[in-house]
Amino acid sequence: MDEQLTMAAKTLARWCYVRGVDERVLGCGEQLLKAAADEALGRTAPAHLEQALWQQTAALLRQRRDWDRDHQVSPPTPAECLPCAAAVDHCPTHAGQRCRACGGQLHRIVVDEGFDTHPCCDRPGANGSRAFLEHTAQLLGATLLAQPA
Repeated sequence: MDEQLTMAAKTLARWCYVRGVDERVLGCGEQLLKAAADEALGRTAPAHLEQALWQQTAALLRQRRDWDRDHQVSPPTPAECLPCAAAVDHCPTHAGQRCRACGGQLHRIVVDEGFDTHPCCDRPGANGSRAFLEHTAQLLGATLLAQPA
């Protein structure tokens, strides 16, 4: 059973590391931790092992942080929102922000800019949504040279 726990913790630690999640994830709620473990492992972790799994995962993440620092390796960008990084559907702040057209999860930047659809869903085309591109260009202080035919 220890080998199974070790392998699961390593898998979960890799999953967290890539998403910029560190040992602070232990401060998240139990439901969020369960959802993150289920997604990372591709199956439900045995209930009696969950606490030990997360403790071992946190230890591995601390070891990786120390290794990165000692070897001057830049880790992935830290997650701004731990619940989103772990399981966006369980984030109390960002859950439910879905694309009006396809129902997929909207990125925080798209929502912050006031859009309720993905750029490609707004007006599907070869180059995405013209409205989104124009808005982005305006934000960058640029003007579009091409006019619609």
